[in-house]
Amino acid sequence: MSDTIVVEVEQRSDTGKNAAGRLRRAGKIPGIVYGLDRPPFSVAVSPRRLTEVLRLETGKNTILNLSLVGQDRTRAVMIREIQRDPVTELPIHVDFVRVDLEKAITVAVPIRLLGTPLGVKTEGGLLEFVTREIDVECLPGEIPEHVDVDVSELHINQNVHVSDVKVGERIKVLTSMDTIVALVAVPKEEAAPVVEEAAAAPAEPEVIKKGKEEPPAEKPEKS
Repeated sequence: MSDTIVVEVEQRSDTGKNAAGRLRRAGKIPGIVYGLDRPPFSVAVSPRRLTEVLRLETGKNTILNLSLVGQDRTRAVMIREIQRDPVTELPIHVDFVRVDLEKAITVAVPIRLLGTPLGVKTEGGLLEFVTREIDVECLPGEIPEHVDVDVSELHINQNVHVSDVKVGERIKVLTSMDTIVALVAVPKEEAAPVVEEAAAAPAEPEVIKKGKEEPPAEKPEKS
């Protein structure tokens, strides 16, 4: 992947909020490159090219060859973080992190469910996708695009765990093996209809006193 995906960036010396604003108005996205105990430096990248990378199956886990304009060299990087405009959701800043292709790294890999559970087909259950990605450790060049989990044999009240996820021999799963990936749940019963008018409470029986009711005692007049 790192041999074919090349992203061209321009190194920039102008930094700060105003400089970033001017860069965005010019149709570029500000970014930074750091990692591997080397000094960071600021770059500018095409938003269109960045979007093309993010649409790949590997997404943020894609190993890129970052090519600096005017320099005859590239460096292997990954996208570490993308900041987006809260209104348009367009990228407004990107962090690239350098990677050593000979050293293992930790990444989150998406899970893909395969099949329709028997508990859904024949028993009226509902499939709940609980954990959608797992953390793994592997060499950058061996990051899987996704991991598959077959749920076709699940019945109602059955589930699959991270321990059921199959990965390559050189990939280490870091997420707890007891974590539930997916389950087939019993549909919740429809809520009982709300009674609009509460039943009238029975009236308390009237207490009938025997004999003539005595008037309240008069207070003695002051002399």
